[in-house]
Amino acid sequence: MISNDKSRLFVRWRNHTGRNDIITGMRAMHVWLALGWHDIRQRYRRSVLGPFWFTLTTLIMVGVLGFLYSQLLGQEISDYLPYVGIGLVIWQFISTAANEGCNVMIGAGHIIKQVRMPLTTHVLRMVWRNFIILLHSLPVVVLLMIFFGHALTLEAILLIPGLLVLTLNAVWSGIVFGVLCARYRDVAPIIGNLFQVGFFLTPVFWRAEDLKDRAWVADINPFNHLIEIVRGPILGVPVALESWVWSVALLIVGFSAAHYLMARFRERVAYWL
Repeated sequence: MISNDKSRLFVRWRNHTGRNDIITGMRAMHVWLALGWHDIRQRYRRSVLGPFWFTLTTLIMVGVLGFLYSQLLGQEISDYLPYVGIGLVIWQFISTAANEGCNVMIGAGHIIKQVRMPLTTHVLRMVWRNFIILLHSLPVVVLLMIFFGHALTLEAILLIPGLLVLTLNAVWSGIVFGVLCARYRDVAPIIGNLFQVGFFLTPVFWRAEDLKDRAWVADINPFNHLIEIVRGPILGVPVALESWVWSVALLIVGFSAAHYLMARFRERVAYWL
């Protein structure tokens, strides 16, 4: 029975097409989980703190910028610092996954040219790698929040679906950006610049309610909603239904675009690299 299951998996792996590339890649968890963990080990090889260097850098940035902006904006630091810290960690995951997604196919070009495997596997490897880093940083920021006297509430249960939706959005963006950047190399710097601008338009260091009659800027910002479905449950703030609708709608539209690109151009990617 086991050999038959392995045989069917091998057949799907070898004979997949652009129409089922995403599903086949997601099913191959043993591949991208192992490769992503290998990337983490190689990146921090011979390092004492390993991936916690990223955590330390985040804490320093949160502490310095949180204190500075709390003084400039007249915010209570005990409330403001956790707000900024969680938002900054989530934003780093979103932006890093998007920017690395632009080069994910190019970076895996030597494998794509030699081994027929779902292209989605390379994207999931990248997303899993960044998700591990997120799991190193987010709990530390939560401990910082508890240090300032804030306790987790029942709202924290929604953190699980929030992280799931956030991660799946990173997957489709990696597929879309990866395919587009393999064909058009100018797309990568465009995406990078858009995310730099998007950082200042997203409520990371500022609050949407502070805009008053201009709060619509945050309401139409999809990054704001992706951050809120994770930050809200941690801070114990009810997440607006609008944020869930935006996030899930973005997920549906994004995977539809990813499926279209895979179905149309999957077999051409190797020739673009």
